[in-house]
Amino acid sequence: MNSNIFGTVSENSLEKGGQNTDNISRNNKKDNFAPPLMEELEGYEKQNIALFLNGRPSSPWAIANACNVAEAGGYMRDYTEDENGRIAQVNFEFVEDV
Repeated sequence: MNSNIFGTVSENSLEKGGQNTDNISRNNKKDNFAPPLMEELEGYEKQNIALFLNGRPSSPWAIANACNVAEAGGYMRDYTEDENGRIAQVNFEFVEDV
C-alpha cells in the first residue's frame, strides 16, 4: 500500500473518485482477451487450417498478441475456402482506424 495526497492506494488498484477501482492495464487486457482468441486459433491450427497475419504465415500466439496490442486500428479476418467449401486458411489483416 502506498499513501499519497489522494489517500491510500494498493498496488493492484487505483483510487479514483473516492473509490478503489481495478487497475486496467495492458496486462489485464491481455489476460482477458488473449485466451479465447488463442483457443480459437489453436483449434484452427489443429484442423490444419493455415493462419496468416498480414499475408504472412503466423502462429496463434503472434496473431493474438497483434490483435491485443493494435492501437491505431484492428484486425479484419479474411477466410479462404478449399474446393469443398471448408475453411482452408484465415488471414488477419490490419485495418487502420479512420
